[in-house]
Amino acid sequence: MTERIVLYGCAPEPLIHYLKALGVLRIIAEQLDSTVRAAWHGDAFTIETLKTQNEVVRFFLEDYSPTPLIAPWNGSSGFYPKDNKHAITTLFKTDLQRLAEYRETIRIGKAVVGDRQEAPAKGEKMRMLQTCRNLFEDRAIAYLDSAFIIGTEKPEYSPLLGTGGNDGHFEFANNFMGHLLTVVPEIEGADFERSRKWIEHSLFAQGGVKLKGAAIGQFHPAGAGGANASEGASGGAFVNPWDYILCFEGMLVFAGAAVRRFGLAERSRLSFPFTVENSLVGYGTAARNEEVRAEMWLPLWSRSMSFPEVSHVFREGRARFGSGKEKFVKTGFDFARAIAELGVDRGIDEFQRFGFVRRYGKMYLAVSYGRFKVRERPRAALIHNFDRWLELMSGVVKAEKTPPRIARAQQRVDEEIFRLCESGSADHLREVLVALGATEAELAKAQKFRETKSFLFPLSGLRLKWANECDDGSHEFSIAAALSSICDREGADSIRENLEPVTTSAKGIDWKDNSVRSVWGAGNLEDNLTDVLVRRSIDARASGLSHPVLESIRFAPLKAINAFLSYETDDVRLEQLLRGLSLLNWSKAKQESEPISDHRNIPPTLPRAYALLKLLFLPQGRFKRNERSETLIVSHESSILPLLRARRTSDALRIAYQRLQATGLIPVSKEFHFDDTDSVRLASALLIPIDEASVRALGTVVLREKTDDQ
Repeated sequence: MTERIVLYGCAPEPLIHYLKALGVLRIIAEQLDSTVRAAWHGDAFTIETLKTQNEVVRFFLEDYSPTPLIAPWNGSSGFYPKDNKHAITTLFKTDLQRLAEYRETIRIGKAVVGDRQEAPAKGEKMRMLQTCRNLFEDRAIAYLDSAFIIGTEKPEYSPLLGTGGNDGHFEFANNFMGHLLTVVPEIEGADFERSRKWIEHSLFAQGGVKLKGAAIGQFHPAGAGGANASEGASGGAFVNPWDYILCFEGMLVFAGAAVRRFGLAERSRLSFPFTVENSLVGYGTAARNEEVRAEMWLPLWSRSMSFPEVSHVFREGRARFGSGKEKFVKTGFDFARAIAELGVDRGIDEFQRFGFVRRYGKMYLAVSYGRFKVRERPRAALIHNFDRWLELMSGVVKAEKTPPRIARAQQRVDEEIFRLCESGSADHLREVLVALGATEAELAKAQKFRETKSFLFPLSGLRLKWANECDDGSHEFSIAAALSSICDREGADSIRENLEPVTTSAKGIDWKDNSVRSVWGAGNLEDNLTDVLVRRSIDARASGLSHPVLESIRFAPLKAINAFLSYETDDVRLEQLLRGLSLLNWSKAKQESEPISDHRNIPPTLPRAYALLKLLFLPQGRFKRNERSETLIVSHESSILPLLRARRTSDALRIAYQRLQATGLIPVSKEFHFDDTDSVRLASALLIPIDEASVRALGTVVLREKTDDQ
């Protein structure tokens, strides 16, 4: 009968408890019950086995045969005259059958060391590692393969085992042997009852036990000791010996996976399962000056799996992302993207993320960065639109002379992409867009820096799906989308040329420093929008055009215009959205053809002064009273904007009245009033595109009706 045993002592974090879970599964499968299966449920590891809970405990106390972990290539390993030799000597002298393989492995280790008085130097270490690999039995090789990748000019280390089985002066294998002396009851000095309490506490978190005062290394930060670890200025390190032993037994699950990658051209710590370079995103303690050895994303699964199935997951141990040609992940940032695109093994529900962070001098600690659920987030696939730019910027920000403001802006892009990969929400996609716009704004201002990075092109060409997915229905978004889509029919004269020193055409976009068209400054939104409209009027005259280019793909509803004129919009947010949306490839879009019903609805509080003036700021000056009437061309009047800037609103309205009258359009009155203090706001609103239905609606409230079809 299958027993379901919940191991409350084996949790996804800290790292020692996760590895302990793997160790329990591996040892039971190999030495007690080959049919055992396991899964993660909440914060506990659950095994399904033919053995009872008492039989599992009795097995570890009486029959468990530990994997023979030795590391003769390290100092402090017990093999050299100045080392602590107590554990290795005691194990070598015992005659216990279940330790026979350990004794033989120690014998081989002694033969490899020979008459050396100290551990091999860096140049000789590779030769000793290769010798050990040739002579060790399979189970002993597993520890070596968990710590190293051999086959390059120098060995590559797994972050799990520091620099080849030690972390500073803390030697892992010698400590493993030392802990064995305290839990194997047959060894002199061990205590059966104490070992039983330790194993029950380790597996089931049962009862309070007195822990052993001993170093634990990076695997359990809370038990590592140091400042503020206990009462007083500094606390000692404490560990349950079974936690340490089973943790290292679990670590050997990574061995076969590392060996499997020997043939890869890319030999580095990335070749260890689920191990990537650290990314300073997705966790609250991230700091640019923090030294991080690497990070690991360890899988959690809720469907019961056998040990061979779990081993397969770790042998694969990689994740992929990307459209078209897939890429292997290299960083934590990449890993988040792979999960969002389901580029990881099926059957994994979550990943527990750890970073190996340097703290307390030279000590590294496995710090939990949190968990990441596995589910598809389709919006995250939109990031592929700018993969190349992202790669270039990633290299740029690592350079020493990168301006801090650019590095900070790009850091925010990475953070927002990571959040998008976590949630998949439209809100976070929108924040990615805003962060991209902010980064481009910083690059636009850094002319001297860009001159040294000729390969760094302006980001552009984002798919129009961004606009649809990011649209939150806010007035700010609808206005920003309308403004950002201003361009001529060939894709030139984009409003982005007014935001940044770039030149746009149907062929693409490029930097154009000192461009007179780039007028956006550090002022407020209404001043900048007015400057853009003035600049476009000047450019039209210089190009021999009768009207400034005001065509657009998107349009803002009149209720959004009214909110803008009433100061009910968030101008900072509006500008952020405008910068982000300007990165879209609007030239490939089709103009909104069907008028949105609420566009033509005129809010009662919409200023009639705006309605009158807007009729003089239409694309190509084209105006129709209704769908059946002929198109009239209302001449552009360049003097209106300077008058509004000078807060001479009544003069601007008078000229507008005269211009419309000359066109054959008679306003309902000569008296249109508007507060001069808000005249610049009024001028800026004239740049915002509205659709033809809205224009006709404006005409109905400020123009007299005609008996003929106009």
